[in-house]
Amino acid sequence: MHKIFFFCTVLLALFVSSIYSQDIEFSGWGATGIKIYDRNVLLGYSQEMYYEGKLQAEIEYNDNIEAQLDFRGNSVDNSLEFREFSVKFDYAEKLRWKVGNIKKPFGYELSVNREHLISVDRSIVNKRISEIGYGGRSVSIMAYYKYSQKREEYPYSYFISVFKDNSLTSGVVTRGIYHAGNNSYGISYMFQNRGGVNAVSTHGFAADFLVKKKDYSTSVEVFFVQDPVEGKIREAYEKENITNINESVFTAGAKILTSLEYKTDAEVISKIEPFVLASFLIPEMEETDNHVIQTVIGANFYFNKKIRLRFNGDLVLTKNELNDDYITDESRVILEMQVRF
Repeated sequence: MHKIFFFCTVLLALFVSSIYSQDIEFSGWGATGIKIYDRNVLLGYSQEMYYEGKLQAEIEYNDNIEAQLDFRGNSVDNSLEFREFSVKFDYAEKLRWKVGNIKKPFGYELSVNREHLISVDRSIVNKRISEIGYGGRSVSIMAYYKYSQKREEYPYSYFISVFKDNSLTSGVVTRGIYHAGNNSYGISYMFQNRGGVNAVSTHGFAADFLVKKKDYSTSVEVFFVQDPVEGKIREAYEKENITNINESVFTAGAKILTSLEYKTDAEVISKIEPFVLASFLIPEMEETDNHVIQTVIGANFYFNKKIRLRFNGDLVLTKNELNDDYITDESRVILEMQVRF
């Protein structure tokens, strides 16, 4: 009942917006597939059939104001999620504003929408830093400018975002990018403060570069961030005089992804895009023997520009205090059909 009420409310909001707007444009994607895991059956199914999708509405009120609504649904809990709402203001040539529940502009991969990723899912490094706050969405006010080839005399992009959410977390994210033709070089910094009992402030840094040719691309990212979650836990231990431990926990990681494009000019499959993704994650810099190595080998088969069959072989090697040798838990094979519109 609540889902029906929510859906009807959304439709009513879009209808009212259409009355006062110049134009509404809908876009999104849908995907279905299978994931086969290497995992203990006590931790979950070894096979997972799934489907998911996104519906996005962009509402243009005039040449300077545009709003966006983003909805997601999946087969895990059959829920409809209101993922993003934002309003964009464009009154200056090199300064724009965005207000709403929006992405934190930290790093390159996190700036790429899910439907445009070369791999099916994000790398382990990006998933981990998102879990500890260096990613995802928050209610924010962001000043930004995105490079345009129409203004080649200014080959820069920048993002300055101030955010706050309901978990007593607030902070600032900054990102700058230099564009050299189709290549780019970026650097990001983020400060976040987690309030409440055992409040903690942390910092994170990221650097990336992208090389993009006609039929070839490579992206490289490195991260060095302070873990606020583990920091709060250790601070609580310290206050209880349980033990004398270092409250600052740092996480480091790196990722590289290389892809090629082969145009077949065939009637059914028009393009094949093989790729290799490798990432390395150290959750705690004081314990470098505990780390995760990820290697993804896959390919995308395009039926046309917006329809593709995706195959990923994702090998995850984990070493931690419980295992002397690498284990392959959570390694998987993914086969997915994706359609964008």
